[in-house]
This record gives sequence, structure tokens and C-alpha cells, in this order.
Amino acid sequence: MSKAIPSNIANRPPQHQVFLNFRGDELRGKFISHLETALKREDINVFIDNDLGMGKDLGIFLETIEKSRIAIAVISSLYTESSWCLDELAKIKECVEKGTLEVFPLFFKVPVETVEDLTGTFGDNFRKLAKMDKHKLKRKKWRKALKFVTKRKGEKTDETR
Repeated sequence: MSKAIPSNIANRPPQHQVFLNFRGDELRGKFISHLETALKREDINVFIDNDLGMGKDLGIFLETIEKSRIAIAVISSLYTESSWCLDELAKIKECVEKGTLEVFPLFFKVPVETVEDLTGTFGDNFRKLAKMDKHKLKRKKWRKALKFVTKRKGEKTDETR
């Protein structure tokens, strides 16, 4: 990311410099552990959800996003199985639009076009989740957040680790 951090972000002392948004069941202990290690090796303060533990309220995570400088959204094939991931992504989008956060998407073994167009299993999982009545009010917000992240400068990877 060669882009300078906006002054309203740079002047804030962060609790966490980088917030990692990812589908835990799919990537925790695998790719995410390698990414976390690499960031910490560079003295970057990283937040991943196991810092709080299971059973915590989503609100705590959303507040952590607000306090971070950068979010790395690791979009993977099972990402849309999780309302939690999508809620975090919607919050990330909101903070980016307010100018208080930068987002760096990483498309992990999923084509950007698949995310943008909600095709294949990725799209099927999204529609299945969005169809649930309890998520009725979030559908559009989630869809906009996914579309938004595909328009941001990011990376694609097919790495296996």
C-alpha cells in the first residue's frame, strides 16, 4: 500500500493497527496464522478474533474495527457462510467511507469476479444466509460491502499455506 495514511487516521493512537477479517473455520491456523506472524514480525499490532475468544458480543469486534487503522479483509470461498464476517465487512465499509480506516482486500482462492457477481458456491452461500429472516435487514448492506471491497486495491492469492 503505497498510499499515505490520512491525517485523521495517522493522528489517532491505535489499539490495533491492523484488524484481520476472515472466515475462521476455513483459514484460522492456516493462512491467517502465517499472515499474523509476518505482520507481528514487522512490529505491526494485529487483532484477530481469537484475541477475545469465543462467545463474545459482535459489538466488541465492531468497536475494534473503529479503533483500527487498517483492515485486511481475507475473502475466501466460505466467507459468505458467516453473518459475522459480513457484519464486520459492512462495518469496515462504513469506517472507510467515513475516512477513519483503510481496507486492503485479499482474495484467497476466490476470483474477484465471483465475489462481485456472487456466483458459484460463494454466491449460493450468500443467498442461503441472506434468505434467513433474521438477516432480512442486513442483505443490502452485506451486498454493498462485498461489491465495495471488490473495487478496492487488493491482492489475489492461490497460496496453499
